[in-house]
Amino acid sequence: MRFDLHAHTTASDGMLTPTELVTLAAEMGLAAIAVTDHDSVEGVPEALSASEDLGSVCVIPGVELSAVHGGRDVHLLGYFIDHEDKALRMHLADLRKARRRRAEAMVGALRAAGYAIDLDQVMALSDGGAVGRSHVARALVEGGHADDVTDAFRRLLGRGRPFYFPKDVRTPSEVLRMVLVAGGVPVLAHPGVTAIDDLVPFLATEGLAGIEAYHPEHDEAQTDRYVMMADELGLLTTGGTDYHGPSAPNPPLGSIDMPANVLERLYEARG
Repeated sequence: MRFDLHAHTTASDGMLTPTELVTLAAEMGLAAIAVTDHDSVEGVPEALSASEDLGSVCVIPGVELSAVHGGRDVHLLGYFIDHEDKALRMHLADLRKARRRRAEAMVGALRAAGYAIDLDQVMALSDGGAVGRSHVARALVEGGHADDVTDAFRRLLGRGRPFYFPKDVRTPSEVLRMVLVAGGVPVLAHPGVTAIDDLVPFLATEGLAGIEAYHPEHDEAQTDRYVMMADELGLLTTGGTDYHGPSAPNPPLGSIDMPANVLERLYEARG
């Protein structure tokens, strides 16, 4: 049984619409897929509808939220969230406004430095979804200022680069509570990417339910370590490709090997 528990759509910085993503999952024979857009649940209804129409792939409604602890990024996935929860949607609306302000600041700084891009171009690339650095990166690529999105992040937009602007984010504890109140199962996303292993025990005391052990940027040793860490702390494990689209620097949808009980335990955690 194959599944993917971390994928993005045009509701944030993915390249496929929710319907296109679910259709691709069905074509690849996946049993389930989680739609986990950044700071947005706008793609969930369409994905659920596409799943009903196709009848061959289960869609898990989700979201990916950012937090900061001691200057370090903490990304949290919320599975089985109530995407109509009023408090959650208010929080996400605030975050999308903050994302636009951040995009405006980045574009302004880039233009002042001689990079010929504008906010309308960036917003058009976001296609009504939650605007982010990847959309600014795509604008830089379109303008011939970067070879590709990876190059734009490496030289210009990544943390510590000249045009990086921090996001307006909450603490991990606040985000965990938000996911739990919305009926979700909170899971720590790709801890090997953000290098926050030492925070996991604390997050577990705050309501964390699982660790994304299986991720394309985790090597075998890291995956084994997170599986063991989850077992020691009584947490479940999840995984996925962090899929953003066919031309994004990620492996194909559903290509991460995981034990079947990963999906089973996630459903059990939902209650």
